[in-house]
Amino acid sequence: MCSEWSPERRDIYAVLGSPDSRVPVQAPADPKEARRLKGGNSFYCSGALGGCGGELTFAIGDVNVPHFRHQGGSRCSLISSKSLADRYTHLAMQEALRMWIETMPGFSCRLEVFIESGRTDVLVTGPSFEVALEVQRSGLSARDALERTAIYHQRANSVQWLYASREIVAYQAELADRGWSLRIWWGWAKKECRIGVSYESDNETETEVEIKEVGGPLGDWEVTARGLDSAHLRQAKEVVERRRAAERERQQQEAEDARLREAAKKAREAAARKRWAEEQRASQEALLETLKHTPEGLENKWPSSWPQIKGSPRQVTWAESIRARIVGLLREELVEQWLPEARGVPVARWLALQSVAAFWIHCRFTDTLAVVQMYERRFGSPGQPSNGE
Repeated sequence: MCSEWSPERRDIYAVLGSPDSRVPVQAPADPKEARRLKGGNSFYCSGALGGCGGELTFAIGDVNVPHFRHQGGSRCSLISSKSLADRYTHLAMQEALRMWIETMPGFSCRLEVFIESGRTDVLVTGPSFEVALEVQRSGLSARDALERTAIYHQRANSVQWLYASREIVAYQAELADRGWSLRIWWGWAKKECRIGVSYESDNETETEVEIKEVGGPLGDWEVTARGLDSAHLRQAKEVVERRRAAERERQQQEAEDARLREAAKKAREAAARKRWAEEQRASQEALLETLKHTPEGLENKWPSSWPQIKGSPRQVTWAESIRARIVGLLREELVEQWLPEARGVPVARWLALQSVAAFWIHCRFTDTLAVVQMYERRFGSPGQPSNGE
């Protein structure tokens, strides 16, 4: 089927019998078939599709491909229009749907029915319900589709879109939203209309989504209060539901695994913090216990006790760590005589009076020289008068 205009195939569409006819025809490329179609028939430019309604000449020659021709000087907007094929194919689909529906007992059908501010392609009236079928060949956004669906729902029990192209944005959005979408095809050669369904399916690796299509002639389908139905559609829905159920289960399992990993991580971190705190506490307590004993050679000089530090639990832990480290270094330097008693002992006694956590945290001594210098800046060096602080 030729869907775009070309010089060799221009104006190959017409309606049969009258300007307002809704029976579209396509000029066969084979001259013999064209002559059979021409015999006794008259052909017109479709007024329903926006054409001029004028009678067309069916040109069948030995050189040019058979085609329909307007009268000379015609200003019809459909002459050689690029949308000609789409308009006539859309009409053919509508007519095929109408003829099929009207063969069903208890059903009737009307085309191009105005509903509020919209116009639906095919309005099917069945036993106690109505269904709107929209044949969509041109571009349509997802938002426009939703708005038009809402309008048609003011009258119809169900609204279903039949898309002729995978490139239509509304089709892609519908497919992504619910996993399936209806398609429609028309073949001019056999004058056959087919309806199918595109649906999500796992590919062979089961890691990516594959879009499959299944369908058949109109006779495979039926119209219900919920819209079109068939074995093709039920099969597609089952595949989609299985796939999406498996996907939901996978996502739930991933979420549960992530939750368990996070809980395990937090438990490990809490246990590590607890172990660290216990180790710090044990180390500090051991060191403080050692500090209570007078070092050899410093009898009656080393502080006899070290007070409990005051502050919040976090401050106390931090301050005790600083005190334990600096006092331990000071003790070692005095015992090894790296630091003269005259300078080190007064510092040790002064430090033994500091019971506020903020003192140790604020000073953050890096070594014994820093604390000795702080002491001497405040109280003076041995042999020097105090500055009075």
